[in-house]
Amino acid sequence: MFNSLNTEGSNLSAKIQKLDVVANNIANLNTTGFKRQSVNFVELLEKSLVQSEQQDNNENKASGVHGGGVAVTKRHFNQGLLKYTGRPLDLAIEGKGFFQITDNDGKIYYTRDGSFHVDADGRISNSQGYKLIDEELPDNYSDLAINDTGEISCKDENGDLQVVGQIELAVFKSPSQELNALGDSLFIPHDENNTPDSVIPGKETGFIRQGNLETSNVDLVMEMKLLIETQRSIQFNGKTITTVDQMWNITNNLQK
Repeated sequence: MFNSLNTEGSNLSAKIQKLDVVANNIANLNTTGFKRQSVNFVELLEKSLVQSEQQDNNENKASGVHGGGVAVTKRHFNQGLLKYTGRPLDLAIEGKGFFQITDNDGKIYYTRDGSFHVDADGRISNSQGYKLIDEELPDNYSDLAINDTGEISCKDENGDLQVVGQIELAVFKSPSQELNALGDSLFIPHDENNTPDSVIPGKETGFIRQGNLETSNVDLVMEMKLLIETQRSIQFNGKTITTVDQMWNITNNLQK
């Protein structure tokens, strides 16, 4: 019975972790550029009774542990749907790649959230103030345009067309294995020495779509299905633990 409690306890802990992940996916259904997660379970070493030939008393000895556990929590970087906003500084990546944004200390972050604005210094930045390009937009600019290959142009105060800068996208070979999530749809590499390829959009990566945002890749129907399944499984584990506890009480009372 003690082994049964251990088994159900490990199963319950794993299912609660899965429930947390599913709930987080649903909570971020409307978060721009959010990438859903999933939980993969692993079967722990099953307890077996091994007859020891070396024991004179022919006692059975138990080895190993049993139950289930979380093997890995995986983030899925498949494309989310593009939503048209018409706002010039709303940018979406159609295809693979990440925006590269830099903080004031020069640290680079990676994101699929293309909600940008022009900050007080005239630079294109995100909501945290991390800049997309180093160049500043001219004073009193107009007709800001960003084409599919990431070239940024606008008209200056004299009405002359200027090319301001070039957006380059970061490409990772395996984002789900190489990136850590920081929240706010920001990512950094697991290993600081693992730098991605920086390429012009459309050549080896996706295209830039101005006036659009990438929605989360969360499928609400699938997540609700997983939520219900996980809740039912947790209830079943809870009932099993209750049954084992009742049997233990009966056994203790019989000994008295």
